[in-house]
Amino acid sequence: MNFIKAAGFFVGALVFVLSSVYLSSLISKDIVPQTINEPARPQVSCPDDFLAYNELVQKENTLVQLIKSKTSMHAKDGDFINSKIVITKNEPANSKVACGYLYVRAGTSKGPFKSWEHLYINPNNFGGHINPEGQIGPGDGNEYSLYVFPLNKISYWKDLSDYSRDVLSTADWAALLNVSPTVEFKIGISTEDPSAFIDELSIAYKCWDPATGEENTGCKLEIAK
Repeated sequence: MNFIKAAGFFVGALVFVLSSVYLSSLISKDIVPQTINEPARPQVSCPDDFLAYNELVQKENTLVQLIKSKTSMHAKDGDFINSKIVITKNEPANSKVACGYLYVRAGTSKGPFKSWEHLYINPNNFGGHINPEGQIGPGDGNEYSLYVFPLNKISYWKDLSDYSRDVLSTADWAALLNVSPTVEFKIGISTEDPSAFIDELSIAYKCWDPATGEENTGCKLEIAK
């Protein structure tokens, strides 16, 4: 009798297990697991390439000129002579600056900048004496220096004392242009040569919608009146 009872229990347990597996398979056929796909968020990029800069400036509404024509600038007794303060505006909520380039054509009557001469560009205290080594333009020519810097990695010294020359800072000016509606650019040239000048200083840029990640053309940098 004990053997018969044990066998009965075994058969009953086996039937229960098999039926559970069968019911689970039926349920799994009816229920299709759903996967949540995040919307594609393409990265808007500005390659570290002079050709990419040239392609960008051929398009409409991608350039703002902070200095449009030849402007004399130099330093004397620790102060910048004829320095400029230029304010840019950027207000749309659904279109922000994604990336871009800083373009500078400058020099002296002797030609391009020497190793001790520097551009001074300081937007909202996130800049200073610009380090030219990160630029991607033609560089120093016979008559002037032509620099193009990726806007998201501007390298600079706060000042040019012996100690501070060892302390390079890097700032993302593309992001800075989105922090507040206006950004104040202080512009000068760190040289005592009175013939120093800037022919042009401009920013080329791309826009994007932060909600979708898509590139658009809604943002607009302009000089505040």
